[in-house]
Amino acid sequence: MKPPLIDLNRCASDHATWLKHRNEVRAGIRRHLGHLPSIPETIQAEVVWRQNHTLGVVEKLQIDNGTATGMPAWFATPKNVTEPGPAVLWCHWHGGEYEVGKDELFENRHTPESPVQCFLEMGMSVLCVDALGFGERHGAGVETCEDFEHEGEHSLFKYFLWQGSTLWGRILWDDRTAFRYLQQRSEVDAKRIAAAGMSMGATRTQWLMAFEDELAVGVPIACMVRYRDLVEAKGLHLHGMYFFVPGLMEYCDLESILALAAPRPLLCMNGMEDELSPIPGIRTVEKELTKVYELYGKKEAFRSDLVKGVAHGCADEMWMSMKNWIRQWL
Repeated sequence: MKPPLIDLNRCASDHATWLKHRNEVRAGIRRHLGHLPSIPETIQAEVVWRQNHTLGVVEKLQIDNGTATGMPAWFATPKNVTEPGPAVLWCHWHGGEYEVGKDELFENRHTPESPVQCFLEMGMSVLCVDALGFGERHGAGVETCEDFEHEGEHSLFKYFLWQGSTLWGRILWDDRTAFRYLQQRSEVDAKRIAAAGMSMGATRTQWLMAFEDELAVGVPIACMVRYRDLVEAKGLHLHGMYFFVPGLMEYCDLESILALAAPRPLLCMNGMEDELSPIPGIRTVEKELTKVYELYGKKEAFRSDLVKGVAHGCADEMWMSMKNWIRQWL
C-alpha cells in the first residue's frame, strides 16, 4: 500500500512546522467528509420530560439538528447543582444494537457500571444522543428508507453518498452539535467537558477531539484502528459501514487524526485480544502521537493502555482508568 499523502513526520517535524500545517491537515480531513451543513451558533432543544434520579435529575431531550426527526438525547445532572461544573459527552457504541443507542447510558451490559451512575457519582453532568440509525432514529427519517438493522445503516450510507456527503460526516456533525449544546447548559462549565465512549463511541470521541478544540479531555475505549494495519490484518469486515470515508486512507491515517487532539489530555485504551484494533497499528499510532505531544512539552497528556486478556470490551481496570483520567484533567 502506498503511504498516505499526509506524512505526519514531515508535518510535525518541529512545533512551528506542526502549528503551520495543523489546520491544513484538519481541513483536508474535513473535505473527505463531504457536504455538511454549518453548525448553528445557538443549539435549540426541547425538554420532553424531566424526572428525578437517585443521584440527580434526568431530562429527555429533543435537540434541533435541522432535520425533521431531530436528535433524541438524555441529559443527567447531579442533584442540587449550584454552579457550572464538569460534564461528559458519552458516545454510545454500535455492536449491532441499533435499538439501544442513547439508552446505553443507563445500562451496564458492556461497562462495569452504567455511565449515568458513574458520572453522577463523580459529580458530573452527562449527555448522550442517538446517533443516526440508532435508538429512536432506528429506521426513522427519509434517510434510512425505513430500513432497519444493517440494511438501515447501508441505506444511510448510500443516501448521504448520493447527497455528496458521508454517513460518518453526519454522525460527527450531530456529535459536534451535541457538544455545542452541552456547552450552553447552565449546569455545565463549558471549559470542563470530556468526551468518552466504547467502540464506535471511541471513534466518535477521537474525531470530536480532532475537530473541537474546546473539548477538554478524550477517553476512547476499545477502538484504535490504523487503517493500513486493519487491511493488513484482513479485518475490514469487522467494522460497520459507518466507519468508512471515501478517499480517507489515501489522504491520512489514524495518527494524523489523533494528532489534532494534542496537547489536550487523551487516554486510549484497548484490549490486547481485540481483533478490531490490530496491535501493530496501535504501536505505530502510539509512537507518532507521543512525538506530537512532546512538541508541546505535554508528553504526560497522552497515554495508551493495552490490557492483557481483554478482547473488544471494557475491563474493570479500564473503566477505573477512565474515571481517574477524567478526574485528573477536569
